Amino acid sequence: MKYIFSISFILISFSIVAQNVKHDIFMVSLTDKNNNPFSVFHPQDYLSMRALERREMQQISIDERDLPVNPDYIAKIEALGGVIVLKSKWLNAVSVYIPDSIKKTKIDNLPFVMDVMPLGFRKEPKEYKILAHFPYEKYNEQDNYYGLTLNQVAMLSGHVLHGMGFAGEGKRVAIFDGGFTSVYRMPAFDSLYANNRILGTRDFVEGDEFVYEASSHGTNVLSCMAANLPYLVMGTAPSASYYLFKTEDVGSEFRIEEFNWLVAAEHADSLGVDVINSSLGYTTFNDADMNYKYEDLNGRTGICTRGADIAVEKGMLVVNSAGNEGDGSWKYIGTPADGVNVISVGAVRANGSRASFSSFGPTPDGRIKPNVSAQGNRASVAGMKGYSVTQTDGTSFSSPIMAGMVTTLWSAFPERSNWDIKDAIEAAGNQTMQPDSSLGYGIPDFFRAYLSLMDAGIAITSKGQMYSTRTLILDELKLMVETDKVCSIRYTLYDKLEVELYQNTVSSGPYEVRLLELPILKDLAPDVYYIKIEVGDQCHYSEIIKG
Repeated sequence: MKYIFSISFILISFSIVAQNVKHDIFMVSLTDKNNNPFSVFHPQDYLSMRALERREMQQISIDERDLPVNPDYIAKIEALGGVIVLKSKWLNAVSVYIPDSIKKTKIDNLPFVMDVMPLGFRKEPKEYKILAHFPYEKYNEQDNYYGLTLNQVAMLSGHVLHGMGFAGEGKRVAIFDGGFTSVYRMPAFDSLYANNRILGTRDFVEGDEFVYEASSHGTNVLSCMAANLPYLVMGTAPSASYYLFKTEDVGSEFRIEEFNWLVAAEHADSLGVDVINSSLGYTTFNDADMNYKYEDLNGRTGICTRGADIAVEKGMLVVNSAGNEGDGSWKYIGTPADGVNVISVGAVRANGSRASFSSFGPTPDGRIKPNVSAQGNRASVAGMKGYSVTQTDGTSFSSPIMAGMVTTLWSAFPERSNWDIKDAIEAAGNQTMQPDSSLGYGIPDFFRAYLSLMDAGIAITSKGQMYSTRTLILDELKLMVETDKVCSIRYTLYDKLEVELYQNTVSSGPYEVRLLELPILKDLAPDVYYIKIEVGDQCHYSEIIKG
């Protein structure tokens, strides 16, 4: 069952139910890429410069999986009457429209064809019309910058990273969903279009570029990441750039949607995307012969699972909803959330306790799933009526809330690898020492994750906790103080004889992060020093060793 619906729609039953369905689209798996005109030595022929730069930065080599499917094999399939719909270079396969069983048999007998598996039915593009933009109106501003999304952002310390100037700048995100109704005309996304940060769209279901149809689910998902209406609704990565990909057919459920997902991931890779968010999942289908068993959720079976893991191996991060089956008969996660490399996301209530619908792990091979969790119960999203806000339920929304923070954190450390970012997030979970099959490593504190990735620095949170990532420094010390109320911050540097060398006082307010400087450091000789930081009526001390 797909997770594309919020929890209130889980009980919707599909009208198409069949045990034996005559399919007309098939996954044709190929044996090899021999005599391929493309070469691993000329990746610029099939990968963008940004994709190549991402691989170079993370020291990821080009391999045979990157090579496109052999065009000679494609030509021979087409010569027998097969219509190529999509191509997967990673799995060396194509989806082929073959309505004629005789043609299917001929294609199956080709010497380079390894397997032919039914996927479902071909979908043709539908007519669409563009609707007028919602007129400007004054909305009901809340008393804080994040408006009705404050809790879901602050739960992850998103406001802290935003306050430090990180909100996803320079990062590219691809969202896979079933449709993005009205996105182009909603005021919550005005800044995306004004700043040319919707970089592209593609409908892998119907084969065109129009994705603003079929479902508002993708609209809600995008809102969790990219909404930008201060004092009403804000996303967790409002400064990132986005691709909107429709991979899900909301009218039925067949494995063709998994193949769409796979090819969308390959396309995202070729474009140089950094983060994929997918609020989708698969366990059962309209054709029961396609259904997965729990034992299949081993990270190696599902079509989209295999694609998701390869996507991470290629330098991206994949964030996926864990699923809404926690209080249903299935109970467990689905594909591609079972992927070894995937960050699968469970759902919690506003108070941080588990939402009853959130799917459980572990995987059948004993891996921790979900990986982490975020608010998915009564999550706030931009409403479909202009300047409105709606609350909705599902891991469909905890996933993009998390994915936005993943993007924001990575934008603060663009030189770090995807594995560095993933490890830092899991290590910052509130139950990282005792992960479980309910919430995984728990709710990450992205400020802690940020600190763990810093080279050298001291940070004090609004709760009075002090973190020192490394006291051995050279000429610079990153000093950050988060406050939850109006107060003064005084910081004083001493030498080892307790002689005062430098002092400064600044003011701070609620939900503010102050970045403090010690310009004197570059002029000091290597030695041991001490810093005293007074935040309101609290006092903190730390030793500093200048190397």
